[in-house]
Parts: sequence; structure tokens; C-alpha cells
Amino acid sequence: MRAATYLRDLLFPPKCAACHTLLNWQSPNAESAPSLCSACLAEWESEVLETCGICAKRVSECECMPERMRKAKCASFQKLVYYVPSKRMLVQNRLIYLIKRKNHDRAYAFLAERLSKMAEDVIKTENLAREDIIVTYLPRTKRAHLQNGIDQAAELARRVAKNCDLEIKPLLCRTRGGAEQKKLTPVERIKNVRETIDLRKGA
Repeated sequence: MRAATYLRDLLFPPKCAACHTLLNWQSPNAESAPSLCSACLAEWESEVLETCGICAKRVSECECMPERMRKAKCASFQKLVYYVPSKRMLVQNRLIYLIKRKNHDRAYAFLAERLSKMAEDVIKTENLAREDIIVTYLPRTKRAHLQNGIDQAAELARRVAKNCDLEIKPLLCRTRGGAEQKKLTPVERIKNVRETIDLRKGA
């Protein structure tokens, strides 16, 4: 497996998932090349240190959640970094774009690795049994899936489940109708989701 990975990266030199510069990677002993260059990784780590405007904790330590999630009895709301729509060139925004539109393997690998570490920390902290955990996801709309050929939430969930040795099951489905989320206000988005998301039969 390592030889195949090394040969692939030798024939197709790996590039940074965020800025697409060639990576300075020449080690045949590594399982695979890193996903980000040193500059983009440093930018990511800087974003991880951003603090919540409510609790003043780092984003990875913040336990704040929207009131609607609290009312729904959500046990926890974990975050990697903040998504800032107004700053499209932030490293996290570029990675999200790549998994939504380009099916970019290195972007998936990086985000799945970070999500998996977060999941492992929660499992350890809460002393959870792996057999009691199910990984699921909010499916993409059929229109977006057909347009881009991918469901980024499903792929991330699959990778995290594999990394953490957890069961994955599609528990949610989309009903017909509904508007495109990015064109709606926050209030309209909540209403739209309530009307278009449901449990799968047998879930």
C-alpha cells in the first residue's frame, strides 16, 4: 500500500488542497503526502485559535449552541473552525468549496482527519461505547447531487466512520420541494429544513 501511494505521488506530484502549490514531499516511508502546505496549515491552526464571542473559549473548546438546538435536547455542538462566508479566501472556506464542487481527495482527507480526532476525543471524554454510536449526515439535495456528482456530507461521514471504526447509517432523507438554502435568510433556512428533512423509513 505504501509503495502504491508513493508511486502515485511520484507520478502525480501532490499539491496543497487549499492553494494548489506543489508540496515539498519526498519521503517514501510516509503513508501519504500531507494535505496542506506549511503556509495553509499555519493559517488553519490560526483559525483554530479564534475565540467565541459569547464564552471567549477557543472554537474547538466552545460548547455554545443555538437555542433551537438546546431546545431539541442536543447533547453537544462541536466545531473545528468558524465558517466565514464573507471571507471566501480563508483556508477553511477554500476546503469546503473543494469538497462541495470538486470532490477533492486531499481536502476530504484533511477534514476527515480533523473530524475523526474530534470524535475520538468525545468518545474518550464521555466514555462512550463504539457499538452505541451511529455516524449519520444530512444528505445533499438531489439537484445539487446531480449537478456536482457528490454528496460531501455523506463522504465525510463515511471517512470519519472508517477512521474511528464506527457504524454509519443514513438516518435522514430529503422530501420533495424546498428552496436552495444559500438563498434564504437564517429564519427561512430553519423553516425550509423543517419542511424538507425527515427520518428515513425504518430509521
